[in-house]
Formats: sequence, structure tokens, C-alpha cells
Amino acid sequence: MKRAFYVLGPESSGTRMLTTALTRAGVYGEGYHVQAMDNLDFTVTPDTIVYRNSVPHARLMPQIVFTCEKMRLAGYDITALVTDREDKFLELSQVKRLHQPTVADARNSIAWARDYIDEQLKIVGIIPILVQYEDFVGDADYRKSLFEKLDLSEPAMQFYDANAAYQRVVYE
Repeated sequence: MKRAFYVLGPESSGTRMLTTALTRAGVYGEGYHVQAMDNLDFTVTPDTIVYRNSVPHARLMPQIVFTCEKMRLAGYDITALVTDREDKFLELSQVKRLHQPTVADARNSIAWARDYIDEQLKIVGIIPILVQYEDFVGDADYRKSLFEKLDLSEPAMQFYDANAAYQRVVYE
């Protein structure tokens, strides 16, 4: 059976980092904002792939149900991996990276993104694996366990904790 890892999460939650880790573990895909599989033609891809969408993605809402249907039609068994990050850091990162103008806007966008992802995956009957950013970057045992669960080799790469940039930020 062909395997597709579909990485989803609110903007700034670690979707690119997780996707990059999966590619370094030998899975076909890209951890960039623009990906070769953005055309959603999964009929010409290898047997094990990773595709990612932040929510929103490039200011648009990804069509999660449609993407899953396209993967299934191409013969893939889908494992959804949903990234998340502590609210304080996720909100501050969204503002810093200009995804949202204010922390309040980020808070609303994050809540909406989480609900949207949950609703879309329920429609296609997929129970996701939740990947907590802080645990993933900071706990080697957590990473090892996740890659074992995915039946993949753990990648050889450094994991940067971007939350450190916000440790001294005054947060209201």
C-alpha cells in the first residue's frame, strides 16, 4: 500500500519543520511554501510521500477533503499529522511573520484553523496524530517514538526551538 503523510497545522505551528524531518527520513516531498505536489497530481509520485498545508496556506484555505480524496484515488493510505504549538508562542510567531496583524487576530485565526482542520479530517474519516511542537523539538525520546509509530527511521538533523526568541517578550 502506498503511504501519504499529510502534515497540517495553524500557520507557525511547525508544519515545515515536521515535513522537512519526514523528507530527511526518506519520504518524498518538500518542506517549502511552494511544493512540487501543489498540483495535487498524486498519480505520478513515489509510494511514500509527505504533503503539507498550513491553515490558512498562502492566505487561502487548503481544500483538505479534496486533497485527501485525490490521495486516496491515487492509491494512498493517509496518515494526517497535525502540528500545534503553545498558544503564547504560536500567536507571537504569527504576528512576527506577518500572518496576522495583532495577537488578538492571531488568537482568532489559530482557533479557527484548529476547528477547520478537525472538521475537514472528520469528513474524510481520518483521526490525526497530534505533534506538539515543543515536545518534537525538545525531546529526543518523543521524536524517536513518533518516527517508530510512523515506521520510519529517525532523521539526522538539528531541531531548533524557535520559542527561545519569544522567551523575553512581554505577553499580555
